Amino acid sequence: MIAWFNPPLNRGAKRRGRLGTTKIIIEVEFTGIGTALKKAREAAGLSLTVAGDYAGMSGANFNRIENEDTKGVPLDTLIRAANAVGLDLKECLGEWIQHIPGVNLTESSNGD
Repeated sequence: MIAWFNPPLNRGAKRRGRLGTTKIIIEVEFTGIGTALKKAREAAGLSLTVAGDYAGMSGANFNRIENEDTKGVPLDTLIRAANAVGLDLKECLGEWIQHIPGVNLTESSNGD
């Protein structure tokens, strides 16, 4: 699975008219996160549609992530999906994930 993260623009660069961003690409060869998402979703009693709504995506896209039928998932999307079903990404990916600058594992897309 591939995850990527785009940090916020540098304010000084924006004022000077340079709108470039830095893209940090983290490639993690990991199988099983889709299964973990599915187990957490089913344990929470959520349908794919409801889990997708909570994560700010369609049920079909949530299903693609569960089935690992994707070339990569943006890290913020993976975080939203995990939070929607109550899955702790630190348990799946390891403690290192919480140390990426700008990554907030507790953000919720459904207003919680």
